[in-house]
Amino acid sequence: MSDSTLRLPALSIFVISLLYYLFARRRHRLGRLPPGPAGLPLIGSLFDVLRDKSNTKPQHLKYLEMGRKYNSDIIHMKVLGDRTIILNSAKVTNELLEKRSAIYSSRPPMPMLVDLSGWYWDFGFIPYSESWRTHRRTFSRYFMSSKVHEYHPIQRKETLHLLQNLLNDPDNVREHVRTYSGAISVRITHGINLEQDRMRYSELADRAIQSFIKAGNHGDFMVDYFPLLKYIPSWFPGATFKQKAEVWAKDVSDLNELPWKDVKSSIANGVAIPCIATDGLEKFSSQLDEMEEVLKNVCGVAYIAGGDTTSALLLSIVVALVCYPEIQKKAQAELDAAVGQGRLPDFGDRKGLPYIECIVKETHRMWPVVPLGTDHYSISDDIYEGYFIPKGTTIVGNTWAILHDKSIYDDPMTFKPERFLEQSGKQCPPDPTLYSFGFGRRICPGRYLASDNSWMMIACILAAFTIEKALDTNGNEIEVTTQHSNGALSYPVPFRCRFTPRSPQALDLLETGFMGQEVAD
Repeated sequence: MSDSTLRLPALSIFVISLLYYLFARRRHRLGRLPPGPAGLPLIGSLFDVLRDKSNTKPQHLKYLEMGRKYNSDIIHMKVLGDRTIILNSAKVTNELLEKRSAIYSSRPPMPMLVDLSGWYWDFGFIPYSESWRTHRRTFSRYFMSSKVHEYHPIQRKETLHLLQNLLNDPDNVREHVRTYSGAISVRITHGINLEQDRMRYSELADRAIQSFIKAGNHGDFMVDYFPLLKYIPSWFPGATFKQKAEVWAKDVSDLNELPWKDVKSSIANGVAIPCIATDGLEKFSSQLDEMEEVLKNVCGVAYIAGGDTTSALLLSIVVALVCYPEIQKKAQAELDAAVGQGRLPDFGDRKGLPYIECIVKETHRMWPVVPLGTDHYSISDDIYEGYFIPKGTTIVGNTWAILHDKSIYDDPMTFKPERFLEQSGKQCPPDPTLYSFGFGRRICPGRYLASDNSWMMIACILAAFTIEKALDTNGNEIEVTTQHSNGALSYPVPFRCRFTPRSPQALDLLETGFMGQEVAD
């Protein structure tokens, strides 16, 4: 064997060793990584992750326990070269995702959710870029705080539909609440009447959102840690994740494409209802080559986000009112004193009903809809309190942990709306929506509409009904639990309840509606 043949492997080993030494020296100079599982060479904490798959405990609780184990509110773990840092406190989350948002506002690669399941059109998952800014700017044009009052007539109409549905068919409360929030969104975005097209759109949305629920948390599927897996064929042994993704991708694509095709068809036939799609296509008519895709995506995101995240929150509020009847009675006493029993509450009454506002806030805190938020991504190296955070790290803000921190929220496992009541000499804890709607530059831009939807529904339900546990065939109450599902989106587990009109006068409100206020056709 020649000297040159021997020299090549030796040179390769030397270069690799030198690069490793320089990287290790640089990392040591910059700072140590946050505490966390040590892992093994090359594969990191892969075996820990695989063992963890059999543990059905929610991921936000696993991360919280990990933080306690390492006595730190910032945790690092590495799997197959993929780095993740978990933030378990408001302090570190505010410092990184808010104050240093220039570094932490991007999104990580999401092989299962975006590449395979088809959510590439949702700008909530787009990396921080000019494309994201264009989508966000266009979305905010229609959902800023000064704009959402224009949608009040639609919200009033759908609130009346909801009240009537709850009276006539209380066993399907989950479906009715989802229809309420979805109907408001799709009427605003596409001018579509969901009551007429419920089967076409609601069932499609239900199927499509399953991919986010099951694949929305980083590491839900191994392909998130090892992206090359996305290239194996779906028939390959062990590639069931590809088969799932193929089914999801069809529904996710249809969710964005079908409503857009319908609204364009309505425009062509001269029967379109004014909405964001019609307004945008007119306003950007000279830029449609570059803007039509943006408009379609904006409408699609507003539809699915408004329908599913809002309905999860609303169902949690209903569960709370069933489980804590004393809170329900206190809210109704406030309504009767401020509004009376002769009409339904309206948006103008909101400031005079602080306790109902507190119920909504406490539900955001107790059961955040997205317990782990949506992942952020570091675009450059950073140092935080001596810890080195490398470029290209996935950053997970543990929303649930923040909102159950006993140093911020006293008695955090108890549902106490009064904690947010402003009282003389008492400082209220932070508004939980500062965290439940996301962080920094990626905070949910639809939060103002979601807030109006939530308040209107709960205020009107409380005005019209007493909400109680359902009865079985023997007249015994069927227990309701506050348990929630495990996934990227958190819903109350299925439950049943009764909606009993508070009085004959309250029953009349379902017919008279919002007297003197504009209601959409």
